[in-house]
Amino acid sequence: MAEDEHRDVRLNDPEADRLMVETEVVWAYLPHLLRYPLRGYALNIVVMMGAWIWLCGFAGVFGIPAASILFGWMGHYFMGVVAQTASGHAIPPPLGTEVLFQGDKLRLGFLVGYITAVLSFTVTLSHGGHTNLALLLFALGVFLLPAFIACLALEPTAIHTLNPLTLLTFVMHTGLPYVIACLLMAAIGFLAVVFAGHVSGIFTGMLTIYLLMFACHLVGFIAYHHHEDLNLAVSVAKPTEESRAMEAQAKRIKALLAKVDACLQAKDPRGARDALLAENAAGLANPRLYNEDLFEALRARHEDALSLVQGVRLIQALMREKRTARALDICEQCLDLSAQFAPEPQELVLPMAEEAVRTSRLKLFDKLSAAVVARWPDSDAAAAVQFLKARQLAEQKQDEAARSLLEPLLAKTSHPWKARIAALHAALASLQKKA
Repeated sequence: MAEDEHRDVRLNDPEADRLMVETEVVWAYLPHLLRYPLRGYALNIVVMMGAWIWLCGFAGVFGIPAASILFGWMGHYFMGVVAQTASGHAIPPPLGTEVLFQGDKLRLGFLVGYITAVLSFTVTLSHGGHTNLALLLFALGVFLLPAFIACLALEPTAIHTLNPLTLLTFVMHTGLPYVIACLLMAAIGFLAVVFAGHVSGIFTGMLTIYLLMFACHLVGFIAYHHHEDLNLAVSVAKPTEESRAMEAQAKRIKALLAKVDACLQAKDPRGARDALLAENAAGLANPRLYNEDLFEALRARHEDALSLVQGVRLIQALMREKRTARALDICEQCLDLSAQFAPEPQELVLPMAEEAVRTSRLKLFDKLSAAVVARWPDSDAAAAVQFLKARQLAEQKQDEAARSLLEPLLAKTSHPWKARIAALHAALASLQKKA
């Protein structure tokens, strides 16, 4: 249950997106359509806007200014619902400060004009004694409203939304669920007017928003699966082999973290470490990205010891792809967790240390060199960082300190940098003689 609640307030849910993408029949997707207005951000908006509608009706003439703001926010949000659904996402978008700007003012003006026209004609006909005609016009206006919002959200230009054929095409492709939702919305909207000023009106207001959000998600769903028939330039996120592979990697990380959690809950840190080391990213679509995601997941959980283990493997994967700068970033994070951390095997230290000096990441270089010397004092890696430190000192005109670092390194005749060590020592010695 907690996991479902967490997913409901995510801005991106690949599993929900995949379900919508792979379900082309409206009736098969209907349970998820009905649940959409009750998920995460959407539920808060249903409650808030429904209550606002009730307050506007309760306030009478004084609610008109508030209603104008509410209609603007509603128009902006419901166009966002359609657009996001039509691009292949099944999670309700949040409602934030962007409503203060409300995007395309012309499209929003068309929406306000549409609602105003329907209401004005309905009231005029009703006062003129044409009650049946007024009710028919009101029902038709409500019926076409979600399709009109979809056109506003998806058509390339605002003027295209005025094409009545586009509205009828939307209605034709959405079918019976759309008809039922809109008829219910018209009935609930009528009840909201009847109960305006009464406490029970708050529930009809919320139900009106629920049905409108349901209908907008429905037309977005139709736009996604039938954008070619509707002649819409929708940028749909069709699943690809790469996206499926990345989703499989995400599931694999989730399964591994579940094993790690089970070991940690059982007070078995060694078992958690073994489970991590037993994981092999070979054969995956992107082993390097898999290791990065796993490292970030462990860091987010504040599992420092396991993060260091994974950091070693991630640095190896990055260095295989010649991503030295990124490897240094990971090394820095690991050194922040433990001053004794050092990349393995030792051969990786040489190019990383040289890259740190070349890019003037001197504080990181000092941390790395101290860790390497402490861990492998007589190794080639330690000699390499000592040489780089001596070169730094020489550039800073600290020749004597540089020479004192280089002299013990002259005995390392098998070191890959022996020629560089000897050349720098000779240059410093000649400078001392001239002085």
